[in-house]
Amino acid sequence: MSADHQDNWQVAYQAALLETDPAKLPARIEQAYQAIQLHLEAARQNNSSDVEHQALADALANLRVLRREAGLPSTESAKQKPDSTTPNR
Repeated sequence: MSADHQDNWQVAYQAALLETDPAKLPARIEQAYQAIQLHLEAARQNNSSDVEHQALADALANLRVLRREAGLPSTESAKQKPDSTTPNR
């Protein structure tokens, strides 16, 4: 895996962590999340080290916290189907 590819997720991740403009934060978080997901898939295919996998897992966990603190929906809740037992109003 190239150093440029690894740097892409790290740059996007740092940009999300350091973003101070609330209007730009959702896009920064999404960009970082997508970059990490792409890198994670490549890391799985290349049998990357446990250290690298842990760094990616930690970054994703930190992005989840950042989303929550910013009042944004989590990626998990956005993917969940509506509860079928709740009546439509």
